[in-house]
Parts: sequence; C-alpha cells; structure tokens
Amino acid sequence: MKAALLLFALAALASAAPARLGFIELTPGVVVKFDAPLSPAQQTLALTGGNPRVLTAKCALIVPAGFDPAKPWPILVANAPQGSSAVEGAAAFGKPAVEAGWITLAADGPVPAKLETIQWCVAMAEAALDHLEKSWPGARRWPVASGGFSGGAKRSAYVGAMLMENGRRVIGLWMGGCNEDRVTDALQWHKPGPAFFTVPIWLSSGLTDPTATPAQQQAVRASMLASGFKNVRLETYGGTHALEPAQLAAGLRWFAEPDKK
Repeated sequence: MKAALLLFALAALASAAPARLGFIELTPGVVVKFDAPLSPAQQTLALTGGNPRVLTAKCALIVPAGFDPAKPWPILVANAPQGSSAVEGAAAFGKPAVEAGWITLAADGPVPAKLETIQWCVAMAEAALDHLEKSWPGARRWPVASGGFSGGAKRSAYVGAMLMENGRRVIGLWMGGCNEDRVTDALQWHKPGPAFFTVPIWLSSGLTDPTATPAQQQAVRASMLASGFKNVRLETYGGTHALEPAQLAAGLRWFAEPDKK
C-alpha cells in the first residue's frame, strides 16, 4: 500500500514538473530567450542579398498556462518591421497569444543583416522552430501562424508563404495596421501551393489610423479576395496605428477553429 502511495506521489510530482526547452525552465507568460543553431541549408539561405554567414539565431519564446509539450500547440511566429527586433517585440504579442492558448516565437539574426531579406528572416525562424523539435519531438507538425503589425504585418505575408513552401502547417496570417496587399505579392516570390489561398487572414484596422486608414485596409481586403484568397476578415477597433491585443487574441482563436476551408 505504501509503495503504491509513493508511486502515486512521484507520478503527481512528475506531472506537475515545469515544462523545459532543453535545460531552460519555462514559466507561462514569461519571455525566455535562447540561441538556436542554423542548419547548413539555413546558413546558405541567410546569405541571400550578400548577408554575412551566421551560425545561430537569437530567439524568444513565450508559452501559455497549462503548456504540455506532449500535446500539439499552435505557434505564432511574430514578425517585426524592417530594422526592428522581433525578439524585443515578442512580449507585445505574447500576452494576447497566451490568452488564446498559443505559443509565441520570435527570431533575429545574431548580427544585423546587410540586407534584411525574407530569406534572412525565415532562416532565423526556421532555426527557432527546429530547436523546439529537438526538445519536443513532433513539434514540426504543430500548426503555425505568421503575424505582425504595420511593417511586421507586411513581412508576415512573405514569411507565412515561405514557411508553407518549406512544408510548415500554416493556419493563419495575422496582419495589423497593414495598408498594402503583400499576400498577393508573396505569391510572386514564393511557392506555398494552392492551399495558401485557403489560409485564414485577419486584418486588424484602427478606426483612426492615419498610417493604414480604414479605406486602405478595405482595399487590401478587396485585393486579397480578388486574388482568390477565401478567408479574409477585416475587423476594426477604436484606436490609431497600434497593436490591439484583443484583436490578436481573437484572430488566433479564429485560426484554431476547424473547418474554415
């Protein structure tokens, strides 16, 4: 009887043990930073545009409450505008993503790029995603969304297309404060396949945004629909050119819903 109670207590302790990424203990809602090695193919990809050869990516990770890597979890790849740090901006995406039950992942190069190409950004993101799989087998099959605000929203279209081209399971594009249709343009540069047209897209528009006006964002949605994208939502909020956390959480929940094709 005592032996059975001891085994039960040990099992309970094991189930309550904090999740880890390698040797790093993870606390829900807290930004954890780590370095991820680039594969030889990722190193070559990052060279596009005359960039220096780099061996690692600088990464940030935020997990939600109840995170258990034994089960699949959706991952938001957070993108920053050109010249900004996705890692330093990850916290702004992390809180609403946590509320929606999503992981947030961001990655930068270890040094500034000579030319901040999409290939550079994707090489870093892929290295970060691969690093998750080293600790959590099966993580490559977890669903992924690409998101950002303003210039990061534009970048998210290309990153999402290229992640899909690389075989990632992309289930959403979250684009806040975006005044140009870069999703259609991404098709000119990458080959995500016909399923890209069914990926849900959430456009988040501030009613008093002077940079990406409501009229511009309505035109963005119309352009995407005209290009053949099937699931494009435009949602507004009473604000200016700033990330609206409630809309990010709502968009991520929408992406995770089944049967949107």
